[in-house]
Amino acid sequence: MRQLEGLAPRLAAFDRLCHDARGPVGIAISGGSDSLALLFIAHEWARSRGRKLAALTFDHRLRTAAAGEAARVATICRDLHIPHQTLRWDDPVNRQSSARRARHAALALALKAQGGTHLLTGHTANDQAETFLIRARQGSGWYGLAGMQALSMSPVWPEGEGVRIARPVLSENREDLRSLLHARGQVWIEDPSNENLAYERVRMRRLLAGSPETAARVRRCMAELAGLRAIEDRRLGRWLCDHVVISEDEGGIETDLGGLSMDTAVRGLGLLIQAVTGRETPPRRENLVSLAARLMADTVFAGATLGGAKLVRKQGRVHLMPEAGRDGPETLTARRIDSLRSLYAASA
Repeated sequence: MRQLEGLAPRLAAFDRLCHDARGPVGIAISGGSDSLALLFIAHEWARSRGRKLAALTFDHRLRTAAAGEAARVATICRDLHIPHQTLRWDDPVNRQSSARRARHAALALALKAQGGTHLLTGHTANDQAETFLIRARQGSGWYGLAGMQALSMSPVWPEGEGVRIARPVLSENREDLRSLLHARGQVWIEDPSNENLAYERVRMRRLLAGSPETAARVRRCMAELAGLRAIEDRRLGRWLCDHVVISEDEGGIETDLGGLSMDTAVRGLGLLIQAVTGRETPPRRENLVSLAARLMADTVFAGATLGGAKLVRKQGRVHLMPEAGRDGPETLTARRIDSLRSLYAASA
């Protein structure tokens, strides 16, 4: 396929991220340039590796043109002999956080219904640089400034249980992906929201486009931080495997924070609180820092609650359990811990 010459490094990224994928590998495709280029690269990867794909489009039902755009994506997929499914939001709300959650939940459920475990998204190096600036403005620490990870757990629970998000073009520049589409004579869909300056990401995109030097410096910085994060993830992976166990109390966790740095302990506690409560985001960092300091201090710890979890310390070990009376899928705790171990230990 002449248009895809020099594809070997791109296919290697798919191999690395999806080597243990079960069932069809899902592709989240909107018809924009990034996801459309991802579709064509994934098609070549699947063809050469004997893998099956499942293309999924989520119609937020917030724009009248969205249905037609989904139909166009379905036609492209049909021409490539890739099964395609359009998912629709039953109760659309014009709020980005709600739309993101609804999209991830629908995509995860649709993929799992087909027996799949890995969902591909078209995030690029451009998205990474925008994320860096957004998080820097919000005061994120070094770990968050490293940007999105190439492989992560689905951000929604319980719908996303067992689903991993894979980003095989995360190191690619958007213009290079568009060149691939130009070579194939493909026209992509331009979402009008990408020009709406009310969104911070659009403003960051404009800023970076107007200053290539700034964009280059941001990417170099992120590359350094990503290396540091890989070391931290390996440390977390070893800790999750060696020092975290499911307690006899249903839905509870026992762990030992000894030997962890304060920064790693804060991060680890956040993961465990999410695991035991089923919440999709960890508690605020300043609250986690305060809690970790109390747990690691050589003083009496009378117990605490944070983020829907109750924590006590017995004979040097920390016990976490859901707060009494909280609703939630507590029985998923063991499976959440297994997912975290699998994800982080893969870096070890």
